[in-house]
Amino acid sequence: MNPIFWIHLHGSVTHFPIAFVFGAALFETLGFICASKQREFGMVGSWLLLLAGLGAVGAMFSGLAANKWNPWGKDLLLEHHLFAWPSFALIVGLATWRLAVRGRSSRLAFLAYLSIMALTCALVGGAGFSGAKLLLGR
Repeated sequence: MNPIFWIHLHGSVTHFPIAFVFGAALFETLGFICASKQREFGMVGSWLLLLAGLGAVGAMFSGLAANKWNPWGKDLLLEHHLFAWPSFALIVGLATWRLAVRGRSSRLAFLAYLSIMALTCALVGGAGFSGAKLLLGR
């Protein structure tokens, strides 16, 4: 397929995992803070994180196809990948952990999970910013 198709597809599908991971972080944090609604907020956060993981697979696949299957690149593309690959790994890892634990973690383990989620959001933000720079050629 035409690389332009993959570039447009990548630009479209990346918005979903970005929004879902930030939403998951918000609801998981609210669940940690509001003990009375922890179950409800946690369920929403879990679903959003699962959707972020699925969306991240689509974003990575379309990004690799757009880049002719080169996982690194150079210059701005390399900068983008240095944010995107760790973001992908952390989103998938967090979603896997959340599915495995299913709300049966200690408070300390959940706090570590939230800390990793915050790092993931920072990396996702960096990937989005560097992707915009790449698109605009700056």
